[in-house]
Amino acid sequence: MGVFLESWLSEFLAVAVVAAAALYAWYSHRYSYWTKKGVLQPETLIPFGNIARAFFGITRLDFVFQELYLRFRDQNYVGIYLFSNPSLLLINPDYVRIVLVKEFEAFSYRNINFDERDPLNHNLINTNGPKWKKLRTKLTPSFTTGKLKMMSQTMQDCGRELVKVLEEPAKKGQILEMREIAARFTTDNIASVFFGVECNAQRNPDTEFRQWGRKMFETTVKSRIFDLMYRFFPEVAKALRLPSGAVHVTGYFRNMVKETMEYREVHGVVRNDLLHLMMQLKNKGFIDEQSKTGSQEIDNWKFTIDDVAAQCILFYAAGFETSSTTMSFALYELALNPDVQKRLHEEVDATLKENAGQLTYEAISEMKYLDKVIAETLRKHPPAGLVDRKCVQDVNLPDGGPVIEKGTPVFIPIYALHHDPEYYPEPQRFDPERFSEEQKAARHPYVYIPFGDGPRNCIGMRLGLLQSKIGLAYMMSKYEVHRCEETSVPLQYNPWALVLESATGIKLKLTQRN
Repeated sequence: MGVFLESWLSEFLAVAVVAAAALYAWYSHRYSYWTKKGVLQPETLIPFGNIARAFFGITRLDFVFQELYLRFRDQNYVGIYLFSNPSLLLINPDYVRIVLVKEFEAFSYRNINFDERDPLNHNLINTNGPKWKKLRTKLTPSFTTGKLKMMSQTMQDCGRELVKVLEEPAKKGQILEMREIAARFTTDNIASVFFGVECNAQRNPDTEFRQWGRKMFETTVKSRIFDLMYRFFPEVAKALRLPSGAVHVTGYFRNMVKETMEYREVHGVVRNDLLHLMMQLKNKGFIDEQSKTGSQEIDNWKFTIDDVAAQCILFYAAGFETSSTTMSFALYELALNPDVQKRLHEEVDATLKENAGQLTYEAISEMKYLDKVIAETLRKHPPAGLVDRKCVQDVNLPDGGPVIEKGTPVFIPIYALHHDPEYYPEPQRFDPERFSEEQKAARHPYVYIPFGDGPRNCIGMRLGLLQSKIGLAYMMSKYEVHRCEETSVPLQYNPWALVLESATGIKLKLTQRN
């Protein structure tokens, strides 16, 4: 018996050694992909490539790419590996422009994988190819200046409510979690502007709409594993039929959208909100006469209820999360930079005086310093620290560069570009004057891209900016924020969060202005 076990163990070890050697040889061959193309690449770790620390949640992928960006700063790009998948990390902003704009047709796809069985996953961000073009064309009229002016009236109501809700805490000089305050404000905004729902989250933080919003961004071990599988092993995830996204959350929003649409159609209810515009797409195929494309293929394509629900869920998630984080990061920087806060107070006061005490769409649009504060906030704390594209046809990069083969992911390190000391001296310093007209004109336009750029930039960019500006302006009209003993300095970021957010929250002391 002992001889048998010894023989079996020897054979097992021999097979294991051969298998390990074969696996090592395969990875070594795979990890020579960029070297063979004459592209510099960092050392790799089998089987993770260059993303081991991000995969295990030690740090964010944005920061891994920033380290590589700084290390290869003198290159136009650097070859990297996501496990065994060769990818390209751009460094030179001229090449960022090439991918996002000049060669857009070759890089028009997002490198996103998801559970395609769920129709609620087929939104503007996830889709590619002809369907994305149709969606983009159909949805663009929802965000015209006229539509934004209409929506701003509701946002102003939410801003006035924000001032009232904070009155008592400010009198007491309470320490508040500003990300939660901002999230309630944006929840009320999005619920009303998008869905026509008055949820009153600012006074009732446990309202159903707010609870589902929290669940949408909860990270569990299970959801994290599924997300990682779809990002790095999409074929395996699809073969295992793993769900992607918060299925129970999207189900709630689908039912809400369906019931609201049916009620409006039966009772002839018309509201000036995004859902009404989506209902026009479902019923007519276009939003208004001016938005007809002249393309028979697109004009004849009408939304289903699932199409409407998918876009509404996307707009809710994007509008709620990015605006609330931007607003809370801005408050954080104002608390740490009282001179900036004082100057913003002065601009808000002057604007109110000139506009009969109203912060209208036009008044907000004319507040130059507020615009600089928001821009500097988005530079220092971009919600999306990176953006990706996938090559859909072989492309030869200029200046003797390699051929980027079809299917290759390309990453643009937004966080790294925004913190490059060559473009932004002392990048950790908060300085709104970086966005004066003179400094903007002297800087490369593709080193500040918090919303991406080109045909696939963020469609709701102007709405998101407007929402953050209104919330911040109304708060500054009555209150001051101050650093306190519970304020985390410097901020630590959540390595698991989808967007850039503080790991410990943003706690500031709120007081009334003198």
